[in-house]
Amino acid sequence: MTSETPFEQSSFDFEVFFSHYWRRRPLFVAGGAKDLLGRTWTEDDFEAALAGARSSGAQVKERAGEVTFIEQVSRFDADLRDRADRFASVFGTPQTWFDSVRTHARSGIGSHFDHSDNFVLQQSGTKEWTLASPRHIDKKDIVRRMMNHPHVGAHELPDEDRVSFTVRPGDLLYIPLFWPHSGISRGSSLSLSLVCPAISLQSAVLPLLVQVLRSRGTGHQPIPAFHAGLSPQERANAEFALAKGTRALLNRMIDETVVDAVLALQAEHFIGARAPQADDMVSADR
Repeated sequence: MTSETPFEQSSFDFEVFFSHYWRRRPLFVAGGAKDLLGRTWTEDDFEAALAGARSSGAQVKERAGEVTFIEQVSRFDADLRDRADRFASVFGTPQTWFDSVRTHARSGIGSHFDHSDNFVLQQSGTKEWTLASPRHIDKKDIVRRMMNHPHVGAHELPDEDRVSFTVRPGDLLYIPLFWPHSGISRGSSLSLSLVCPAISLQSAVLPLLVQVLRSRGTGHQPIPAFHAGLSPQERANAEFALAKGTRALLNRMIDETVVDAVLALQAEHFIGARAPQADDMVSADR
Protein backbone atom coordinates (compact mmCIF):
# COMPACT_ATOMS: atom_id res chain seq x y z
CA MET A 1 0.00 0.00 0.00
CA THR A 2 1.43 3.38 -0.94
CA SER A 3 0.73 6.76 0.59
CA GLU A 4 0.30 9.83 -1.60
CA THR A 5 0.80 12.18 1.36
CA PRO A 6 1.33 11.63 5.09
CA PHE A 7 -2.45 11.88 5.43
CA GLU A 8 -3.63 9.65 2.56
CA GLN A 9 -3.85 5.97 1.75
CA SER A 10 -5.22 4.28 -1.35
CA SER A 11 -7.47 1.97 0.72
CA PHE A 12 -8.36 1.42 4.36
CA ASP A 13 -6.19 -1.19 6.06
CA PHE A 14 -6.54 -1.80 9.81
CA GLU A 15 -2.90 -2.76 10.35
CA VAL A 16 -1.59 0.37 8.64
CA PHE A 17 -4.23 2.51 10.31
CA PHE A 18 -3.41 1.45 13.86
CA SER A 19 0.36 1.60 13.35
CA HIS A 20 0.50 4.99 11.59
CA TYR A 21 -2.71 6.99 12.15
CA TRP A 22 -4.73 6.08 15.23
CA ARG A 23 -4.64 9.15 17.53
CA ARG A 24 -1.56 10.39 15.68
CA ARG A 25 -2.76 12.12 12.51
CA PRO A 26 -5.74 12.33 10.14
CA LEU A 27 -6.31 9.82 7.37
CA PHE A 28 -8.09 10.38 4.06
CA VAL A 29 -9.04 7.42 1.86
CA ALA A 30 -10.73 8.15 -1.46
CA GLY A 31 -13.52 5.60 -1.81
CA GLY A 32 -12.74 4.23 1.65
CA ALA A 33 -16.17 4.67 3.27
CA LYS A 34 -17.44 1.28 2.16
CA ASP A 35 -14.07 -0.32 2.94
CA LEU A 36 -14.77 0.48 6.57
CA LEU A 37 -18.56 0.38 6.76
CA GLY A 38 -19.28 -2.48 4.37
CA ARG A 39 -22.47 -0.85 3.04
CA THR A 40 -23.91 2.43 1.81
CA TRP A 41 -26.29 4.69 3.73
CA THR A 42 -29.04 6.09 1.55
CA GLU A 43 -31.58 8.89 1.70
CA ASP A 44 -34.25 6.24 2.38
CA ASP A 45 -32.18 4.91 5.29
CA PHE A 46 -31.87 8.44 6.66
CA GLU A 47 -35.61 9.08 6.33
CA ALA A 48 -36.45 5.83 8.14
CA ALA A 49 -34.06 6.65 10.96
CA LEU A 50 -35.36 10.21 11.15
CA ALA A 51 -38.92 8.93 11.53
CA GLY A 52 -37.78 6.54 14.24
CA ALA A 53 -35.93 9.28 16.09
CA ARG A 54 -38.90 11.61 16.02
CA SER A 55 -41.39 8.95 17.07
CA SER A 56 -39.21 8.03 20.05
CA GLY A 57 -38.95 11.65 21.16
CA ALA A 58 -35.21 11.83 20.51
CA GLN A 59 -33.84 15.30 19.91
CA VAL A 60 -33.14 16.01 16.25
CA LYS A 61 -31.03 19.10 15.60
CA GLU A 62 -32.32 20.90 12.55
CA ARG A 63 -32.12 24.20 10.71
CA ALA A 64 -35.02 24.19 8.28
CA GLY A 65 -33.89 24.04 4.67
CA GLU A 66 -30.21 23.77 5.69
CA VAL A 67 -29.22 20.81 7.82
CA THR A 68 -30.63 17.89 9.83
CA PHE A 69 -28.44 16.11 12.39
CA ILE A 70 -29.37 12.81 14.06
CA GLU A 71 -27.10 12.04 17.00
CA GLN A 72 -26.62 8.31 17.66
CA VAL A 73 -28.59 7.45 14.53
CA SER A 74 -27.56 3.80 15.08
CA ARG A 75 -30.22 3.66 17.80
CA PHE A 76 -32.79 3.80 14.99
CA ASP A 77 -31.18 1.41 12.49
CA ALA A 78 -30.65 -2.18 13.64
CA ASP A 79 -27.93 -2.90 11.08
CA LEU A 80 -25.93 0.19 12.03
CA ARG A 81 -26.36 -0.69 15.69
CA ASP A 82 -24.91 -4.17 15.10
CA ARG A 83 -21.99 -2.70 13.16
CA ALA A 84 -21.33 -0.12 15.87
CA ASP A 85 -21.20 -2.90 18.46
CA ARG A 86 -18.62 -4.77 16.40
CA PHE A 87 -16.58 -1.62 15.87
CA ALA A 88 -16.54 -1.13 19.66
CA SER A 89 -14.47 -4.29 20.07
CA VAL A 90 -12.23 -3.40 17.14
CA PHE A 91 -11.46 0.11 18.39
CA GLY A 92 -11.42 -0.81 22.07
CA THR A 93 -14.21 1.49 23.24
CA PRO A 94 -17.02 0.26 25.52
CA GLN A 95 -19.56 2.17 23.43
CA THR A 96 -19.38 3.20 19.78
CA TRP A 97 -22.14 4.70 17.66
CA PHE A 98 -22.99 6.43 14.39
CA ASP A 99 -24.21 9.99 13.86
CA SER A 100 -25.70 11.19 10.58
CA VAL A 101 -26.06 14.62 9.02
CA ARG A 102 -27.94 15.68 5.89
CA THR A 103 -27.53 19.12 4.37
CA HIS A 104 -29.75 20.85 1.83
CA ALA A 105 -27.56 23.88 1.16
CA ARG A 106 -24.07 25.14 1.78
CA SER A 107 -23.66 24.90 5.52
CA GLY A 108 -21.33 23.69 8.20
CA ILE A 109 -20.56 23.46 11.87
CA GLY A 110 -18.25 25.79 13.71
CA SER A 111 -14.71 24.66 14.34
CA HIS A 112 -14.37 22.55 17.48
CA PHE A 113 -12.58 19.56 18.95
CA ASP A 114 -14.07 16.31 20.26
CA HIS A 115 -13.17 13.87 23.01
CA SER A 116 -13.66 11.05 20.52
CA ASP A 117 -12.09 9.61 17.41
CA ASN A 118 -14.36 10.14 14.40
CA PHE A 119 -14.63 8.54 10.98
CA VAL A 120 -16.53 10.67 8.46
CA LEU A 121 -18.11 8.38 5.84
CA GLN A 122 -19.39 10.57 3.02
CA GLN A 123 -22.42 9.06 1.25
CA SER A 124 -23.48 11.85 -1.13
CA GLY A 125 -22.47 15.42 -1.85
CA THR A 126 -19.12 17.03 -1.11
CA LYS A 127 -17.69 18.60 2.03
CA GLU A 128 -14.59 20.67 2.59
CA TRP A 129 -12.85 19.76 5.83
CA THR A 130 -10.05 21.61 7.62
CA LEU A 131 -8.21 20.05 10.56
CA ALA A 132 -5.43 21.31 12.83
CA SER A 133 -3.00 19.88 15.33
CA PRO A 134 -4.30 19.72 18.92
CA ARG A 135 -1.07 21.22 20.24
CA HIS A 136 -2.74 24.65 20.05
CA ILE A 137 -5.46 23.68 22.53
CA ASP A 138 -5.01 24.76 26.15
CA LYS A 139 -4.44 21.66 28.29
CA LYS A 140 -7.08 22.90 30.73
CA ASP A 141 -9.66 22.79 27.95
CA ILE A 142 -8.73 19.19 27.14
CA VAL A 143 -9.11 18.27 30.81
CA ARG A 144 -12.52 19.95 30.98
CA ARG A 145 -13.61 18.25 27.74
CA MET A 146 -12.65 14.81 29.06
CA MET A 147 -14.49 15.56 32.28
CA ASN A 148 -17.62 16.42 30.27
CA HIS A 149 -17.86 20.00 31.42
CA PRO A 150 -20.61 21.83 29.52
CA HIS A 151 -19.87 24.45 26.86
CA VAL A 152 -16.35 23.14 26.17
CA GLY A 153 -15.12 22.18 22.71
CA ALA A 154 -15.46 25.23 20.47
CA HIS A 155 -12.02 26.19 19.20
CA GLU A 156 -10.86 28.38 16.35
CA LEU A 157 -8.58 26.77 13.80
CA PRO A 158 -5.03 28.12 14.07
CA ASP A 159 -3.23 29.60 11.09
CA GLU A 160 -0.58 26.87 11.19
CA ASP A 161 -0.56 23.07 11.44
CA ARG A 162 -3.67 22.95 9.24
CA VAL A 163 -4.55 20.35 6.64
CA SER A 164 -7.53 20.42 4.24
CA PHE A 165 -9.48 17.67 2.50
CA THR A 166 -12.20 17.61 -0.14
CA VAL A 167 -14.40 14.67 0.82
CA ARG A 168 -16.59 13.34 -1.96
CA PRO A 169 -19.21 10.54 -2.09
CA GLY A 170 -17.69 7.28 -0.88
CA ASP A 171 -14.67 8.91 0.76
CA LEU A 172 -13.46 8.36 4.33
CA LEU A 173 -11.88 10.95 6.61
CA TYR A 174 -10.52 9.97 10.01
CA ILE A 175 -10.39 12.82 12.56
CA PRO A 176 -8.20 11.89 15.54
CA LEU A 177 -8.97 12.60 19.17
CA PHE A 178 -8.69 16.31 20.11
CA TRP A 179 -7.92 17.56 16.57
CA PRO A 180 -9.84 20.82 15.95
CA HIS A 181 -11.87 20.58 12.77
CA SER A 182 -14.48 22.30 10.63
CA GLY A 183 -16.56 20.85 7.82
CA ILE A 184 -18.53 22.84 5.24
CA SER A 185 -20.87 21.21 2.74
CA ARG A 186 -20.87 22.58 -0.80
CA GLY A 187 -24.60 21.90 -1.03
CA SER A 188 -26.89 18.91 -0.55
CA SER A 189 -25.05 16.06 1.13
CA LEU A 190 -25.43 13.01 3.36
CA SER A 191 -22.82 11.52 5.64
CA LEU A 192 -22.37 9.10 8.51
CA SER A 193 -19.83 9.50 11.29
CA LEU A 194 -18.54 6.60 13.34
CA VAL A 195 -17.90 7.97 16.83
CA CYS A 196 -15.40 6.23 19.14
CA PRO A 197 -15.44 8.12 22.46
CA ALA A 198 -12.28 8.31 24.55
CA ILE A 199 -12.57 6.95 28.10
CA SER A 200 -11.04 9.02 30.89
CA LEU A 201 -8.92 7.21 33.46
CA GLN A 202 -11.27 8.51 36.14
CA SER A 203 -14.29 6.92 34.49
CA ALA A 204 -12.31 3.70 34.01
CA VAL A 205 -11.58 3.50 37.73
CA LEU A 206 -14.15 5.19 39.97
CA PRO A 207 -17.34 3.36 38.84
CA LEU A 208 -15.53 0.01 39.13
CA LEU A 209 -14.12 0.97 42.53
CA VAL A 210 -17.63 1.79 43.73
CA GLN A 211 -18.80 -1.58 42.39
CA VAL A 212 -16.09 -3.42 44.31
CA LEU A 213 -16.69 -1.50 47.54
CA ARG A 214 -20.44 -2.04 47.31
CA SER A 215 -20.03 -5.77 46.76
CA ARG A 216 -17.88 -5.95 49.92
CA GLY A 217 -20.06 -3.67 52.01
CA THR A 218 -17.08 -1.38 52.53
CA GLY A 219 -18.14 1.99 53.90
CA HIS A 220 -21.65 0.86 54.77
CA GLN A 221 -21.69 2.67 58.12
CA PRO A 222 -24.16 5.55 58.46
CA ILE A 223 -22.44 8.86 58.97
CA PRO A 224 -23.35 11.07 61.94
CA ALA A 225 -26.43 13.23 61.47
CA PHE A 226 -25.58 16.88 61.97
CA HIS A 227 -28.95 17.76 63.44
CA ALA A 228 -29.99 20.93 65.20
CA GLY A 229 -30.00 19.30 68.65
CA LEU A 230 -26.24 18.68 68.80
CA SER A 231 -24.27 20.56 71.41
CA PRO A 232 -21.05 22.26 70.25
CA GLN A 233 -19.00 19.40 71.71
CA GLU A 234 -21.25 16.75 70.14
CA ARG A 235 -20.97 18.51 66.78
CA ALA A 236 -17.17 18.61 67.08
CA ASN A 237 -17.14 14.90 67.97
CA ALA A 238 -19.37 14.09 64.97
CA GLU A 239 -17.10 16.08 62.64
CA PHE A 240 -14.09 14.18 64.00
CA ALA A 241 -15.85 10.82 63.58
CA LEU A 242 -16.79 11.62 59.97
CA ALA A 243 -13.23 12.67 59.12
CA LYS A 244 -11.78 9.59 60.81
CA GLY A 245 -14.18 7.26 59.01
CA THR A 246 -13.50 8.97 55.68
CA ARG A 247 -9.74 8.57 56.07
CA ALA A 248 -10.19 4.91 56.94
CA LEU A 249 -12.38 4.34 53.88
CA LEU A 250 -9.92 6.09 51.57
CA ASN A 251 -7.10 3.95 52.97
CA ARG A 252 -9.13 0.78 52.34
CA MET A 253 -9.64 1.86 48.72
CA ILE A 254 -5.95 1.37 48.03
CA ASP A 255 -5.79 -2.01 49.74
CA GLU A 256 -4.15 -4.47 47.33
CA THR A 257 -7.16 -6.79 47.31
CA VAL A 258 -9.42 -3.88 46.32
CA VAL A 259 -6.97 -2.74 43.65
CA ASP A 260 -6.75 -6.29 42.24
CA ALA A 261 -10.55 -6.53 42.13
CA VAL A 262 -10.79 -3.22 40.26
CA LEU A 263 -8.10 -4.34 37.79
CA ALA A 264 -10.01 -7.57 37.19
CA LEU A 265 -13.14 -5.60 36.34
CA GLN A 266 -11.10 -3.34 34.05
CA ALA A 267 -9.84 -6.40 32.19
CA GLU A 268 -13.43 -7.51 31.72
CA HIS A 269 -14.71 -4.11 30.60
CA PHE A 270 -11.85 -2.51 28.69
CA ILE A 271 -9.22 -5.05 27.69
CA GLY A 272 -11.31 -7.29 25.49
CA ALA A 273 -10.35 -5.96 22.05
CA ARG A 274 -8.79 -8.53 19.72
CA ALA A 275 -6.76 -7.99 16.59
CA PRO A 276 -9.24 -6.41 14.13
CA GLN A 277 -10.00 -8.04 10.82
CA ALA A 278 -11.61 -5.97 8.08
CA ASP A 279 -13.38 -9.07 6.75
CA ASP A 280 -15.26 -9.38 10.03
CA MET A 281 -16.92 -6.03 9.40
CA VAL A 282 -17.98 -6.51 5.78
CA SER A 283 -18.30 -10.25 5.20
CA ALA A 284 -22.06 -10.14 5.63
CA ASP A 285 -22.31 -7.79 2.64
CA ARG A 286 -20.23 -9.76 0.20
